[in-house]
Amino acid sequence: MTKLDDIEPMADYWQTRFRTDLVWVAEKQEQILGFCVRKEDNIGALYVAGPARNCGVGKRLLDLAKENRDWITVWAFELNTQARKFYRREGLVEISRETEHFDDGVSLVDVEHRWTRLAKKSPDTF
Repeated sequence: MTKLDDIEPMADYWQTRFRTDLVWVAEKQEQILGFCVRKEDNIGALYVAGPARNCGVGKRLLDLAKENRDWITVWAFELNTQARKFYRREGLVEISRETEHFDDGVSLVDVEHRWTRLAKKSPDTF
């Protein structure tokens, strides 16, 4: 992972993602509240600014990412308990775990979550 003080590589990364992936941005009065990045069936990022949390912004962004999808996957670090609680509340379930090893010697457990659209029952189904 790029260090947070290395702004240029991080800006380059996000500029590339914003050009190549599907992106939704939530804003109010020209202030960005959050964004969601989806490529195919995978959410690469869902971020909501601190002051905008618990106001429905994340749910709306996630709902947009679910549209026209039978399933989506999103990863969140095990230590990111707020995000994981949010994903569980929104119907995503844990399906796997991997340990990420970073250049600075830190290892973090990354948890894969999946949401699957419920199949609609036909009138003939019991």
